[in-house]
Amino acid sequence: MKKTLLTLILVLTATTGSFAQLKKLNMFNHLAVGLDVGTTGIGVDVAVPFTKYVEIEGGISIMPKIKYNTTVHLNQSQYYIAGVGPQDVGLSDIPIQGKLNMLNGKVMFNVYPITALNSFHITVGAFFGKERVAEIYNTQEGQLAIINQANEAVDAYNVIATENGLMTQEYIGLKLGDYLLTPDANGNVKATLNTKGFKPYVGIGYGSAVPKRRLGFKVDLGAMFWGTPEVVDHNGVSLSKHDWGGKDGGAFRIINKIKVFPVLNFRLTGRIF
Repeated sequence: MKKTLLTLILVLTATTGSFAQLKKLNMFNHLAVGLDVGTTGIGVDVAVPFTKYVEIEGGISIMPKIKYNTTVHLNQSQYYIAGVGPQDVGLSDIPIQGKLNMLNGKVMFNVYPITALNSFHITVGAFFGKERVAEIYNTQEGQLAIINQANEAVDAYNVIATENGLMTQEYIGLKLGDYLLTPDANGNVKATLNTKGFKPYVGIGYGSAVPKRRLGFKVDLGAMFWGTPEVVDHNGVSLSKHDWGGKDGGAFRIINKIKVFPVLNFRLTGRIF
C-alpha cells in the first residue's frame, strides 16, 4: 500500500512538473473552439498554442449542397430507321442539375513571425477529404431511356448503311466539347468534378485561433492546391483527357486549368481555458 501511494505521489509530481513546464513554454496550456464560414463552407475546429509563435488548428468544414438548375440540348433530335425514315427522339430541353459536394478535414499551423504584430500570421497546412467536389446529373430519373432506344436503332441502321456504302449516323447524346455523353443503362447521365483528396494550403491572416480573451475573431486568406481537376462521366471516362476543340468545350478547358481553389474564411473563436 505504501509503495502504491508513493508511486502515485511521484506520478502526480512528475505530471504537475510537466504541466508547469508546458505552461512556461506556452505549449498546450489553452484550448479554443471556433466556428468559421467562407469559401470552404461552414466549419468547426479546435486550436491549441504550440509555443508563443505557433498555433495548431484542426477541424472540419462542409459546403452546403448548393444546387444549380439549367437545361442542355441533344446533339441531334432525329435518327433514321431503315425502310421507315426519320424519327424524332421527342426530347428538346433536358433539365440538368449541378450540386456542390465539398467535405474536408483540416490541420493548420498558424505561425506568428513578428511578436510586435501578434495578430498577423502565416498559415501552412492541408485540407483532406472527398475527391468529388461537384456533380451534374439529369433531374428526372430514367428520362433519357428513349435515347438508348434510339441509339439501338442507330446501331441497326449503321450496319445496313455500312454494307451498302451509305453514310452512317452519329449516336444521340449530350455534346460536351468533342465528347458525346450517352445515357447509362437506366437512362441517366452524370458527370463529376474530381480533385485530389489531399490539398496543401498556404495563406496569411489576422487574428488568433486561441484568443487572449474569451472571444476573438480571425480572418484568413490563402490558396488550396487541389491539383488538376478532372471531369469524369458515369462510365468512368475522364473527359479532361479529351481534346476540347469543340465549340462547347470552353467551360471544360477552363475547369481543367483551375488548379488552385481560393480560400477566404472568417472565424469566431472562443477560449475554453
